[in-house]
Amino acid sequence: MNVILNPIQSDTKRDAVTFTANSNLTGLEGYLWKIVNIAGVTGFDLPSNVADQAYFIGASGDVQGNAVAGESPGLNENCRIAFSGACNPGDMLSLNPNAWGQLYKPAAGAGAIYYDWVAEEAGVGATTAVPQFIKVRRIGTRSATL
Repeated sequence: MNVILNPIQSDTKRDAVTFTANSNLTGLEGYLWKIVNIAGVTGFDLPSNVADQAYFIGASGDVQGNAVAGESPGLNENCRIAFSGACNPGDMLSLNPNAWGQLYKPAAGAGAIYYDWVAEEAGVGATTAVPQFIKVRRIGTRSATL
C-alpha cells in the first residue's frame, strides 16, 4: 500500500512484521506460522489444524513471550518453506498434520484437506525431523477430501 496515495492506510506495514511468540518458535525459521490472539495482543504461533490460515513464514524465531518476525508472501512470489515427504513440481501441498508448520503432499485417505501452496521444485524424501526447504508458491485456498 502506498500511504501517500491512500492516507487511510496509515499505521500499516509492508514486508516482515513482528509480533509476540505464543509458543517457543526458536529454530522454526522457514516454517509456517499463523496470527493468534494473546489476551488482546497480536502474536505468532504454529498452526494446530489443517484448516488454519498459516500464511506467514517465520523469519526470526525466539522463545515464548519474545518478539518474532514473519513474512507473508504474495500470490506473485515464490518462497522456501519446510517440507517433509516427496513431491514433484506442480503438486499441490497442504499443512502437515504430523509436523505443524511444515508442508507435505497429502495421499489418498488423508480426509478433508486444504491446499494453499504449489511445489515449484521436487521434494525428495525429507522427514519431519529433517525437512527440506523447497521452493513453493502460494495459491488461492482449495479444499478437497481424499
